[in-house]
Amino acid sequence: MDILVNGEPFALELPPGATAGEALSLADEILERAGAVIVGLTVDGKRLDAEGIPAVGELPAAAVGRIEIEAESAAGVRGKSLSTLLELLALSRDAAAQESSPDWPALASGAAELAEAFSGLFSADELSFVQGFADLVGKAADAPDAALRREIGARAEAIAGLARERLAEIEHPAEEMRKAAILYRNQAAELGELPVLLQTGKDERAMKAILLFIETFNKVIRLIPELRRLGLDTEALRVDGQALPEFYASFNDILRGLSKAFEDRDAVQIGDLAEYEVAPRMASFFSAVEGALERK
Repeated sequence: MDILVNGEPFALELPPGATAGEALSLADEILERAGAVIVGLTVDGKRLDAEGIPAVGELPAAAVGRIEIEAESAAGVRGKSLSTLLELLALSRDAAAQESSPDWPALASGAAELAEAFSGLFSADELSFVQGFADLVGKAADAPDAALRREIGARAEAIAGLARERLAEIEHPAEEMRKAAILYRNQAAELGELPVLLQTGKDERAMKAILLFIETFNKVIRLIPELRRLGLDTEALRVDGQALPEFYASFNDILRGLSKAFEDRDAVQIGDLAEYEVAPRMASFFSAVEGALERK
């Protein structure tokens, strides 16, 4: 059996008696590790859809002459999924702005298909938003009232903001990392004021500061693989002498301690952790990453 990936021979060692399905699973695993996603499959000249794959998968590998795999980078496919989502959200906002629109059934179908087709490429929070929006638009398939249209418009606008940010992280990760560094430095002073905010009853402002910090840290974690994909040697990166996995592990311990201090309303512990643990670690992290980006 010959296997081609994007027209190039693909070496695959199979055990005796392996099936075509086992060959495809192994190829998929190897491609996934390389950051690629299978987007098309042709077996012995026949293009397969999702329904045709199981039947071919049961065949002995020796009975198949050629498997042609089309693969794209996971980042590229994910970018397409986010772009498609943005188009759907824009169409939904336009329909929601009209008192009556014939597009609701198509929009409902498109939203449901998008959630299903790209479920493996959306992150957990993205998929939750997309599925929730698909359910909401599904309710609009039969002449939505004004209240539902307003809700759809508002939800579409909010999700579009998230999708634009995530798309920018794929397309311009270095620029987005620099933005994250600026955002953190602008909020660092407020982290140091957390004890005072809590002691003076400004709990909402304190929580907002923590949530903004957590969002920034999550963004950083999302960006590291994108920077690696574009050639940044993240394995060589050191933050205060620690490799990234060690840094993440130690920092997560600090964040757990900060969460516990918040639960206990221990303003002294919150202040100590924010000032002496969180702030210097984040400053060191951004200094290391920005330095690596400058040298790249």
